[in-house]
Amino acid sequence: MTRENKIRLLLLGAILLVFGQVVTHDFVNWDDGPQLYQNPIIVDHPLSGLMKYWNPFSDENAAISIYCPMVFTVWWGLAHLSDVQSPDLFSTTLNPYIYHAANLAMHWVCACLVFEILLRLKIRPWPAACGALIFALHPLQTEAVAWASAMKDLLSGFFALLTILMYIIALDSRGNAQKRNYWLATIFFIASLLSKPSTVVVPAIAGIIDRMMYRRSWKQIARWTWHWYAMGLLIVLITAKVQKLEAWVGGPLWAHPLIAMDSLAFYLGKLVLPIHLRFDYGRNPPAVLTDPYHPLYWTWIFPALLALILWRSRQKILILSAAIFALGLLPVLGLKTFAFQYYTTVADRYVYLSMLGVALAVGWFIQQHAGRAVAIATVAIVCTLASLSFVQARQWTDTPRLYSYGLDKTRPLHLTILAQYQDTLAEPFFRRAQMAAAAGDYAQQRIYQEQGIACIENAIAYYRLANRLGPNNGETYNYLARDLVLMGRLNEAIDTVKRWIDADPHEEFGIRQKPGRLQDMLGMLYLRNHQYQPAVKAFQQSLSEQDDPQVRSDLNRAQALAAKSPTAPTRPTTSQ
Repeated sequence: MTRENKIRLLLLGAILLVFGQVVTHDFVNWDDGPQLYQNPIIVDHPLSGLMKYWNPFSDENAAISIYCPMVFTVWWGLAHLSDVQSPDLFSTTLNPYIYHAANLAMHWVCACLVFEILLRLKIRPWPAACGALIFALHPLQTEAVAWASAMKDLLSGFFALLTILMYIIALDSRGNAQKRNYWLATIFFIASLLSKPSTVVVPAIAGIIDRMMYRRSWKQIARWTWHWYAMGLLIVLITAKVQKLEAWVGGPLWAHPLIAMDSLAFYLGKLVLPIHLRFDYGRNPPAVLTDPYHPLYWTWIFPALLALILWRSRQKILILSAAIFALGLLPVLGLKTFAFQYYTTVADRYVYLSMLGVALAVGWFIQQHAGRAVAIATVAIVCTLASLSFVQARQWTDTPRLYSYGLDKTRPLHLTILAQYQDTLAEPFFRRAQMAAAAGDYAQQRIYQEQGIACIENAIAYYRLANRLGPNNGETYNYLARDLVLMGRLNEAIDTVKRWIDADPHEEFGIRQKPGRLQDMLGMLYLRNHQYQPAVKAFQQSLSEQDDPQVRSDLNRAQALAAKSPTAPTRPTTSQ
């Protein structure tokens, strides 16, 4: 067995030791539902449904705010292997183990590709192996490996790394072999774009490697990459069409460079000290712009100072490593608005491709400073990172564990996520209660009904707390009112919508409701609660803000009911 194959097996063993546990993990209620186990196209795997994901302007792509048909094709294929006979509480018929095993295998292949790239860049085998181990085992990679929905990052990373490797091989080839390897690189680049649009940076990464390691002119590089940039521009236009984002999501335009440098500083910090990792850091533009304690105007100093030090060092490999790291993150730093900024600008999985730069820097440093002390330090660092990743991977076991460590109960958005999960838990209990009632098992029906109600009550408590902490969050009002109506507590629902009406005109960094919509909602609640005169006033207020035939019809109905019983008192409501 060759030394290189031994290193590949070493990478496999290390990855299985640290991340092998994820194979037995469940799906989590963080995108896995709508994208996988609750997605009828994946669950039932009709071919016609899969084709919708290849249509860039389909409703399916708009719903997930990203165009990544290659990923859904892989998931669709895995669905044929993962059907289970006994659905769980949420009627899930997909086996999560299959999807986690696919993530694990893909991560190993990516680590092997990093090893191959380092060898091609003149790093000796064992230093290259150390760099690949850092790529494979760093805690920042845990999210991409342990989260089933993060196949997007793994698959796009795989094709991106394969593109870079074939580009380097083409540079080392001559004649027909060079053309063949170059066109293979082009095909792999197209596949990376179809896996995740953020891989548009691959031509820039390949070009900087070409320039710094092979000394070719920018003109020669442009001849090889110009049509890659054209393909990237096309996918950017498609993404802009798919992601219909409000302006507030990315913050004001003048703040984008500050947000980008702040994000880069964050990643550098987590790279050095990878602790307190979360799946949602809450660092969205509105949060960092309005937080008086966030050093937004100072965090740019750290990456700028580091860039200056590297430039002054004139160490070609270190400068290249830093360039790869920064370029890999460029699409998701916040210079351009993207969908996940609704939650946070930064996420661990975004570093996946950028870790190639870290692996290159580690391999070069060990090669340049070979010795007992460096070897001992390298083993200690690798073991420490592996231990942190092992612990981090356990946090992705299931939804309750993920939420318990990853959500901050002082943040309104996170409280809303917890409440929505309680709503999700309630649905199967109510469904089973109906089934028990149909079978005549009323005792079991009562048990399931009580369990479902308990979940809704928990959700209401979370929504109320979120409401107090973030009184301008319209989404929380909406969900709280819905659950109160579900429980038959109409008076409380009416009070909630009244407070929503007071808050909505002052809502910042959010989607304001269409004129008259909230008054219409209030009128319907009054109507349902038999308060006809207040319903008439609410509908009239709605029409004064915006004319709507349906609201006018509701007004006529309310006026007719008020005329029949103009002094009718509000009837008490009871829980359903």
